[in-house]
Amino acid sequence: MMWQHNIFAIVVSTLLFLPVYMAHAGTPMSDRVAVEAKVRAEVGKDLALPYNPFETLADRQCLDGRSAKDFQGDLVEYWVNLECSYCGIREPLQAQRAVPDMCIVVRHIPTDQYGESLKKALSYEALKKFSANAANLFWDKVLPQTALGIPVPYEASLLLAFQEAAIPAESFGEALADSATTIVNEDILAGYGRISITPTYVLAGIRFPSCDFTAGQLREALSIARKAREGDTAARDKVITIITNAQLNEKML
Repeated sequence: MMWQHNIFAIVVSTLLFLPVYMAHAGTPMSDRVAVEAKVRAEVGKDLALPYNPFETLADRQCLDGRSAKDFQGDLVEYWVNLECSYCGIREPLQAQRAVPDMCIVVRHIPTDQYGESLKKALSYEALKKFSANAANLFWDKVLPQTALGIPVPYEASLLLAFQEAAIPAESFGEALADSATTIVNEDILAGYGRISITPTYVLAGIRFPSCDFTAGQLREALSIARKAREGDTAARDKVITIITNAQLNEKML
């Protein structure tokens, strides 16, 4: 088991010295009128801005491992905290596999409320450099499964991912310190003041906070968001209703 100790020596020592910023989580309002008014204002802001995610996310990967660079289709941002029990991987991955012309890019917003959210985000991105399947398996294993969202220890899941992809410990340490740190830092800075709730999808440039979509709902919401981006007033109102209902834990679609 000496190799296991070597792996975690590398991981722990690297994580201790990585210069990564931390974000703070927000809390949605509970009153429907107030929530809807706020949602309407935020949707208006999003639609007033041009949206070209390929300018900033060209070096990222889709959930299934394909490169986002030169991708022809819809790019979906999926903002998560890997200690948020609602930030699952199974439904987005199912949607990704069912719709080849959609690229779901994971973006991270770890918070200082959970001790392991940062190192889980870093480990996930480092694993993706070797195997998207191993990274997604790791995510599924470490995601809190209880209603209270109690963090799950991730060491065993990381070892399983190492074995799945036959990853050398030294190479993983390099990916952790280099590309993974860069990606997570970029996400935290990009999300600051813009992403306060997880999960948040960004569809056609419109933020959908608290929307824990199923695979089918994600495809439907993306279609509605595209129409709203094109100026369809009814679609815009539908977007507002979806987000408002999600904020109030009501049926979205």
